[in-house]
Amino acid sequence: MRTFFVLLLMIYFSAAVGEESVIKTENLCKKAISEKTEYQVSGTYGSPLESEWHPAAAYVLLKEMYRFEVLLKEFQQKSPPWRFEFVEMSGGKIMVFVYHLEQKFNYCDGPNAFYVKKT
Repeated sequence: MRTFFVLLLMIYFSAAVGEESVIKTENLCKKAISEKTEYQVSGTYGSPLESEWHPAAAYVLLKEMYRFEVLLKEFQQKSPPWRFEFVEMSGGKIMVFVYHLEQKFNYCDGPNAFYVKKT
C-alpha cells in the first residue's frame, strides 16, 4: 500500500513540474513582422522547435534555391533594429528571414524564418 501511495505522489508531482515547463514565450521575430511590415505570418519555415537561422546558413539556402530556380525575387527591408529578408518563390509563396541588427544571435526565442502573406 505504501508503494502505491508513493507512486501516486510521484505521478502527481511529475505532472505539476511538466505543466510549469510548458510556459512558452512569445517569438519576438514573429511579433516584429506583424508590427514593422505589411505582412502577416502564416506559418513557420521548418520546425517551430528549431533555433534561429544564422545569416550565413540562410545565404547558402538562398543560393541553392537560386540554383534550382525556385526563387523569383529577393528583397530586403530594414526597420531598425530589425532586418527582414523577403524571398518570393516560384509557387507564389513568400518567405522571410528576420534578423536583429544589434544582438546577432538567439534573439527571437524561436525560429526566425516564416511564410508570410500580404495584409
